[in-house]
Amino acid sequence: MLVGFFAREWERTCAECGYTWRVPRSIARHGIAGMGMGGTARAAKMSPRYGGEYRAGVESRAELMEGFRTCAKCGADHFAQRPVTRRG
Repeated sequence: MLVGFFAREWERTCAECGYTWRVPRSIARHGIAGMGMGGTARAAKMSPRYGGEYRAGVESRAELMEGFRTCAKCGADHFAQRPVTRRG
């Protein structure tokens, strides 16, 4: 069975210091593309007003991604990840 496909969270372990943190499946598997940007890019091209809102959304998602991408303890960006499985 593909455990990673069904896992809601993934666990990342820093290769430098061993610190472990969890990230949502959408970020662990797909990066920023997996965070629901969908067809709004087409609407942003059609509407100058909405385009600014779209860019602001992309920037906020990029900041969120950066927080999950680096180790909170040492700041390194080298890590291993694995799906978190349910226990119990």
